[in-house]
Amino acid sequence: MRKNHFNFDSRTKPFKHQGWVSEAISGNRPVALFDEQGLGKTKIVIDALCKDFKNKLIDGAFIVCKKTLITTWINEIKTHSNLYGMELTGNKYDRKRYFQTFAHFYVIGYESFVQEFDYIKQFFEVRKLAFVLDESHKIKNPEGKVSKAVLAIRRLAKKRIIITGTPVANKPEDLWSQFYFLDDGDRLGTDYKAFKKEYGIDISMGNHVIDQGKLEELKGRIGDISIRRTKDSIPDLSIPPKNPPVNKYVNLTGKQLAMYHRLRQTLRVEIMRMDGNYIIDHSSNVLKKLLRLIQITSNPLLLDRSFEATPAKFTALDLLVKQIIKRNEKVIIWTVFVDNVLILKRKYAKLGSLTLYGNMTRSEKDRAVKLFQTDKDYKVLVANPSVAGVGLTLTAANNAIYLDRNFNMGDYLQSQDRIHRLGQKKRCNIIRLMAKNTIDEYVDDLLEKKQDVAKFIQGDSSTIRPGESFLSKQELIKILGKGR
Repeated sequence: MRKNHFNFDSRTKPFKHQGWVSEAISGNRPVALFDEQGLGKTKIVIDALCKDFKNKLIDGAFIVCKKTLITTWINEIKTHSNLYGMELTGNKYDRKRYFQTFAHFYVIGYESFVQEFDYIKQFFEVRKLAFVLDESHKIKNPEGKVSKAVLAIRRLAKKRIIITGTPVANKPEDLWSQFYFLDDGDRLGTDYKAFKKEYGIDISMGNHVIDQGKLEELKGRIGDISIRRTKDSIPDLSIPPKNPPVNKYVNLTGKQLAMYHRLRQTLRVEIMRMDGNYIIDHSSNVLKKLLRLIQITSNPLLLDRSFEATPAKFTALDLLVKQIIKRNEKVIIWTVFVDNVLILKRKYAKLGSLTLYGNMTRSEKDRAVKLFQTDKDYKVLVANPSVAGVGLTLTAANNAIYLDRNFNMGDYLQSQDRIHRLGQKKRCNIIRLMAKNTIDEYVDDLLEKKQDVAKFIQGDSSTIRPGESFLSKQELIKILGKGR
């Protein structure tokens, strides 16, 4: 079949909210598609690129995504287009061979992109390629290997697109690399450090009060090439509503409470001895230590293998899962700790439990998703948000329970919308298990504040609460004084 005989029309009819966006994305201007998760961004981009193929603007599209989403992209290309998709996976020999095979869409993981940098660069030099970054917040750190590789090739592309539902994954400076990829610094400048100094907020340990005027200015600078819609903003969207998240509180008792008190007091004394600047400069180390408190509120066995009692949250979790199964519904249990994933898989084995976490192979993850989505005998999925929280459709469940959460807002928000997206038929429930008077409340407050900033910059809200600031050393000491 000759290239000019390909059918460039879409195989599927777009929803009303998708059609005009595909038209807007087609053409050679850079575009940031920041629609909320679950609105079909992949379909939108595929349709736009098909128009570009038809208009001979491009002769190929190079898509970089998380490894777990390669299969999703290939399946979506088959579903929505009549064109060829090629996954650049396997060993180095296989990937090079695939480069030499004709396709319209080439899909590769971020890590493989780094490994094949030289070959990809040559590929861009001889083809008219669209360059698409899925979950583009992956390059938010301009000093990372992935970011440097992606940014080094960006100018060779015929057109550039970034896609993510969480462009501000944790803080405003997350935007800089993404827009530098798109426009070479036209909107946010060419100096990351200068940008961070002007717009950055120390989300972690907070020495800044939020400057709403600055964030308003930032929002204006990126608005002309950004498209952002939330589910609530689209009339007649065929997705049942998502109930507001509900906090279910538990009380720590016995050995679990004693472990929490000991570690809390140790950290409190340590932080009291630090000066304010030290905390700001070493906030990532402080947060790692706070993560140990989260482990205790979740499951003390993660830190102490001799712990034999039932964790307080496990008792509450059992009751919630029982209620959900009684309604003949499915549930996803989210936990940031891999050991918890394996423990809970065994715990709920009789309910047909499945897992998604980092050490699984891609085929194992694909199989788990397929079984959960299609087989009624598999009722429980235990998953890690950093692995399964992005891009996947898990609409067989309409319930998500968070056994624990860390400080990563992007993972938390993305994971929520694995169940609340196109294809969901039931009202969705989000439940957060919280240990009362513990670090869990600090995490909840911090994530809310991060979300407030992100919503404002993305245009989801028009104001930030007056005087909003992030937790200081004094506030952190107060949190660590709770529960004595």
